[in-house]
Amino acid sequence: MTIDETNLLHKKAETKKDGVYSFRGNLWAVKNGKFVAFIDNKGQVLQRFGAFNTQIGDLSSIERWDWKKKLVEWLRSQ
Repeated sequence: MTIDETNLLHKKAETKKDGVYSFRGNLWAVKNGKFVAFIDNKGQVLQRFGAFNTQIGDLSSIERWDWKKKLVEWLRSQ
């Protein structure tokens, strides 16, 4: 995900409810009006820490249609 896309998602998150959304092939999560995590198109789960992305999981071994369910479960546990 590029810096421009990340900045755009930060702006979009301000108007979104808590949940998981899709943007240009990536699933991304919003909690309390903030962009908190995303799954890239390869299945890596990355959490936002300020200006850094930290890998917190890898979903490449499961089917793509289950990725959203896993990200929702993670978001609820936060």
